[in-house]
Amino acid sequence: MNNIVKLKNIKKNYGKHTVVSIDELKVKKGEIYGLIGPNGAGKSTIMKMICSITSPSKGDIIILGNKVNDKNRSHILKSIGSIIEGPCYYENLTGMENMKIVRDLKNLNNSDIDKAISIVGLKNQMDKKVNHYSLGMKQRLGIAMAIIGFPKLLILDEPTNGLDPQGMDEIRELIKSLSKNYGLSIFISSHILDEVEKMVDTIGIINRGNIIYKGSLEDFKVQHGSQISVKTSNNEKSLLLLEDYNPKLEVDVVQLPMIEDKKISEIIKILVNNNIDIYRVFESTQSLEKLFINMTGKGDL
Repeated sequence: MNNIVKLKNIKKNYGKHTVVSIDELKVKKGEIYGLIGPNGAGKSTIMKMICSITSPSKGDIIILGNKVNDKNRSHILKSIGSIIEGPCYYENLTGMENMKIVRDLKNLNNSDIDKAISIVGLKNQMDKKVNHYSLGMKQRLGIAMAIIGFPKLLILDEPTNGLDPQGMDEIRELIKSLSKNYGLSIFISSHILDEVEKMVDTIGIINRGNIIYKGSLEDFKVQHGSQISVKTSNNEKSLLLLEDYNPKLEVDVVQLPMIEDKKISEIIKILVNNNIDIYRVFESTQSLEKLFINMTGKGDL
């Protein structure tokens, strides 16, 4: 079984409004899959459907090779740990008291608690009440509650949201270690593309409930590869002179698709012959963040 999760022909409607429409989405065993999209794109709704918090209006959800239905739902959910729309805990209780509640609900042992809190680095903080935790500690506690007993699938909705740069880095490294050292399959969502780029194997880009790209991060970068940038004394005039080369104005440079050296030579001659000074010609690569913004219309929903 290569896929730990498979969504097939999924639709989620609220009244006449379709909020999610997906032909297929697959999370492979052992990978970190990043679902990327602006706020309101449908990320949390997809995760809620996988966790049976809400049901799809149409289509099939297949987890661990089994199509989820009323008879097997509770059994399948034992294989999933999740944090959706933020970790859940009782703030007036200690970290350990919260962990014991989850232990009892899942019929686990104290050794399972010890292992989970050791992995997330909260071993010396468990006697504190959660309302005295920092945001990063609360997120770690939520992850400990999600991984206790080591589920086969971990679902994390915006796991670095609201954290400072150090906290984001720590949670990112924790997520990577859960996959590498403990073999968890991890499905995360985010609108912070720089963070996703540093930890995922596969991405799905979602906008207005539709998956508009799915595949490896490396393939995505190849498909949206390098460009040639030319900085001149008159970028507006250069844009007009080079219209046959599909240019566009990007901040303070004229940007062109990746082209062969011979055409770059032609471009330079055109500009020089029209008395335009060339300050710099260089190859540039768009960040994942920039590519995402271009694809999703700057997040306008």
